[in-house]
Amino acid sequence: MKSSLFSVSGLGIVGLLVATGCAHDIRRATAHRTVDLAGGQSPAGTVEFYSVSNNAVIPIYRIDKDGHAELVSGVGLAPGDRYNFRRSQTVVAKRLTVTAPTGTQQFLIDEEGPLIKAPVAEGKTTPVAIRYTLLEKGETFVVYTADADVLPPGDQPAK
Repeated sequence: MKSSLFSVSGLGIVGLLVATGCAHDIRRATAHRTVDLAGGQSPAGTVEFYSVSNNAVIPIYRIDKDGHAELVSGVGLAPGDRYNFRRSQTVVAKRLTVTAPTGTQQFLIDEEGPLIKAPVAEGKTTPVAIRYTLLEKGETFVVYTADADVLPPGDQPAK
């Protein structure tokens, strides 16, 4: 009976911690992440996102054919850097390679940031260098400036 009572009170404490925001899901950034948006569709190419400075989580969103923003992943941290997954809601890597159908693909930085139009060529990689400057960070907001350089598609790097 004592163990049952302890389990119930233990669950109550854990529930209270989660409800008050004290529970964190701290993860570490990886060197590279690959996401396939082509779904086996051919022809396809890749877009590779990376940050010029690696000091903040930069969410990357894709604009779907209906014009809705859809979270793909995040960049902006060096491999091994810690981040709060609960806050960012995405896996973070230093470099993000997105496989997409050929043609112009549209992405957003941080859902409301600048629109990136990336040309995707069959069997080629389009590098996208992001300049993201964190100005202020609160518990529920981030103030930043951001822009990106979209370079011409080139040969895919060796894996």
